[in-house]
Amino acid sequence: MIKYIKGIIDIGTNSCRLFLAEVGESENKIEILKKIYKETRITKLGNFIQSDTSISNDGIEKLIEIIKYFKNICDKYECKKIIGFATSAVRESSNKDEIVERIKKESDIEVRVISGDQEGKITFAGSSTEFSKKILLMDIGGGSTEFIFGDREKIDYVKSFKVGAVRETKKYFQNDNYDDIKSCITSVRERIGEIEKFKGQDFIFVGVAGTVTTNVSVYEEMKVYDSEKVHLYTLTKKNLKRNLDKFLSLRLKERMEMIGLQPERGENIIAGTLIILEAMDILGKDEIVVSECDGLEGAMINFR
Repeated sequence: MIKYIKGIIDIGTNSCRLFLAEVGESENKIEILKKIYKETRITKLGNFIQSDTSISNDGIEKLIEIIKYFKNICDKYECKKIIGFATSAVRESSNKDEIVERIKKESDIEVRVISGDQEGKITFAGSSTEFSKKILLMDIGGGSTEFIFGDREKIDYVKSFKVGAVRETKKYFQNDNYDDIKSCITSVRERIGEIEKFKGQDFIFVGVAGTVTTNVSVYEEMKVYDSEKVHLYTLTKKNLKRNLDKFLSLRLKERMEMIGLQPERGENIIAGTLIILEAMDILGKDEIVVSECDGLEGAMINFR
């Protein structure tokens, strides 16, 4: 087994994330030996999508600046391998090839643009090892949300839906106006309604990514984010509805000052929370277990 430091960069619709780990690699397996470093930077890349579906130059420049910053961290830790992957915002952009080429030219990092199904599978790979029984995993992103059903041995269902915290905010909640909240809820329900097929089945409902983790830190009023406390935390409908009521009672500027809420997430947290609650309602679930293991861990053990 060869041991080395590996870096994974996840380019999402709302954030860009870095994960460094020492891995052991053999001919047919990669395993995480030691987690070294994680960092998230908010890009709001989805806000830079133009009418022709291209991402503007300002958005690309902001993204590249963050990737260069991550590259310096990788160099500091003497990473032998750095792999980037891009999801919904880049995947759906008309200039994705240009974005990938510019990142390669300016940072020497190759980025893989992955499909929604691939995104779901690597997220599941990162999370499923934490649970001994069947899970339905929900990965809420800025531009898409993936649902994956299965266990450690087998994935039975994976689907990516064009529903996301940034996407719904841009469509329904411009300028901090929530008059269209009922229309948003109805639309989300129509688009993800297919998951009702799992209602009544025996599984643990698991959530990953910034919307669910932020709801924990807000509910617990964390002045400093505590990853260990967030991991495997059980959020109830009651918890989420209390958070939503708080979010809706405040204007954006006030939300950005809430304890436990990163200011950059203030704009999209209402839409993201509505998506969680609607999924729980469709599934007949009163709880969702929050996992800190997601696509970063999945990419670490799957991408060579």
